Amino acid sequence: MEKYDIIGDVHGCLDALTRLTAALGYNAVGEHPEGRTLVFVGDLINRGPDTAGVLRFAIDRWRRKQAQMVMGNHDVILAKWLRGEAMEPGRTGLDETIRQIESQTDSAQFKDDIRALLADAPLYRILDGGQLIVAHAGIEEKMIGHEDDPEVQRFILYGDAIGKSPEGKTIRRDWAADYRGSAFIVYGHTPQERAEIRYNTVNVDTGAAHGGRLTALRWPEQTLVSVASNYHVAAPKDPA
Repeated sequence: MEKYDIIGDVHGCLDALTRLTAALGYNAVGEHPEGRTLVFVGDLINRGPDTAGVLRFAIDRWRRKQAQMVMGNHDVILAKWLRGEAMEPGRTGLDETIRQIESQTDSAQFKDDIRALLADAPLYRILDGGQLIVAHAGIEEKMIGHEDDPEVQRFILYGDAIGKSPEGKTIRRDWAADYRGSAFIVYGHTPQERAEIRYNTVNVDTGAAHGGRLTALRWPEQTLVSVASNYHVAAPKDPA
């Protein structure tokens, strides 16, 4: 059985990422004595203080074949910017992410490295012989194998929005409450106070960029490991 550590939305929190991977047993260059592999649920970027550092961390482990990722909605926006598409100013912290990338002394090479990382990131990953699936905002069983469908893509990246709260935050249907599939699904996207395994799923986004924690699920153990974040940015109207 393959061994993975699936990490929730990092959102530029390099300090928490470094401490979490150390707590999971990885050394400074990403090696684990059990040969485990890191898997990021997406949204490496924006909001936190060191998006450039997080990207370098992920690129380094990915090049060493010690890490994988799936695309998050924030990562999709970054990929569009790297392709030269016009971006809406101030969008979910992208301006600061762009500033950090552009300010690197090796900015051109760094952009190429980011492009390569994101090009290797699918919408979801089926791991360990189909027993484990990682998707940014989740995936319903009927959607597996239909990632070319725009509605499936939207669900995987953003979840199932069903309205707005009085404060303006997006309300999403709790799809996991109805999930009864055999594959274990790990996802993130919607911050919560603590991660909890239920119905063969777990949301590992515990709000690292909002003063919460950065959390990982260990597979196949199905245990949760988290560290406190030392960073807090004011929560936007929509936490996605």
